[in-house]
Amino acid sequence: MKIGIFTDTYFPQINGVTFTIKAWKDRLKETHDVSIYYPDGKYKPEHDEFPFKSMEFKFYKGYKVAFPVDVSRKAKDLDIVHIHGLFSMALAGLYVSKRYRLPRILTYHTPADQYISYMTKNKTLQSSLMKLYNLWERKLLNSCDVVTCPSKPIREMLLKKGVNDVTVLSNGIDLEFFKPANPEPFRKKFGIKTGKVIGFCGRFGYEKHLEDLIGIADEFDGEILIAGVGPAEEHFKKLGKGKKNVKFIGFLTREELLEFYSCLDVFVFPSTAETQGLVALEAMACGTPVVGADAMALKDTIQEGVNGYRYNQGDLKKLMQLIDKAYKNKDELAKNGLETVKEHSLHNTVEKLNEIYEKLAGL
Repeated sequence: MKIGIFTDTYFPQINGVTFTIKAWKDRLKETHDVSIYYPDGKYKPEHDEFPFKSMEFKFYKGYKVAFPVDVSRKAKDLDIVHIHGLFSMALAGLYVSKRYRLPRILTYHTPADQYISYMTKNKTLQSSLMKLYNLWERKLLNSCDVVTCPSKPIREMLLKKGVNDVTVLSNGIDLEFFKPANPEPFRKKFGIKTGKVIGFCGRFGYEKHLEDLIGIADEFDGEILIAGVGPAEEHFKKLGKGKKNVKFIGFLTREELLEFYSCLDVFVFPSTAETQGLVALEAMACGTPVVGADAMALKDTIQEGVNGYRYNQGDLKKLMQLIDKAYKNKDELAKNGLETVKEHSLHNTVEKLNEIYEKLAGL
């Protein structure tokens, strides 16, 4: 089959969605022709990747709005349209599927209503934008033949919003890549001392609530590593200024991520806007337990007392207690985490995705 992936975010943007799409594409190419349609950027596309002129979305640094002119000509030979996103490239996928009468599937990655505060601080305007967005989201999702999302809590959220039906499909973890690694080269490179080490990696957005991790620095008797980049980077760096045990280590390559996760004793994930929390699963795959916010998909990804613990975001006292508890039960949590991620293997995800494609194509 010829699969067309239409996405609002792709390389050079670095986030869970871009890596998920690339991982799916690489596996799907073993049995299908796969093309990707996305907003352009400083990235050299492969022969089956089609960038469209775009402009930066000024309210959220790093994201772009594409102008998919002539998209139907570039996508005229598809069998299935697969949409990843909710905006300009979603509209392009919708248009192509309607013009050529193709089945369409949408994978839900981001609760965009959680980000409206980036656009305006005016509460009245936020409320109006929220209503408009939710109306559009429901209409778009209900126009698709299949909607998938990566966790049960997000499925429940979408059903409550009026989406007709949603299939849970994990984004998947490449367990051939993510596994425990020797952390010593990483320790040496970044000057990390022996002793307790906790940390976070990911996109720096306000919804990640890294103020919780920074806020326990004075009580934690070890190092706190914070890796990544993003629109709230300067904000969090200001909060961490003067905290001698807080170290911002910037962007990490995929290879460095393995050593980073393996270097940590506990991965701390205060985010309240996750549809799955891939970095939590990546940490578990490297043998690191997780303490995270008791919110959205993390209610499902972090199994209380099994592979980690959850706390109410903002409760720093509870966070410290659970980090201490994770240290005491580290070996058992790590062992269980390695079992947890087997359920989320990329192999299993792509097998299920192929079943969905075959059903849509009537095979």
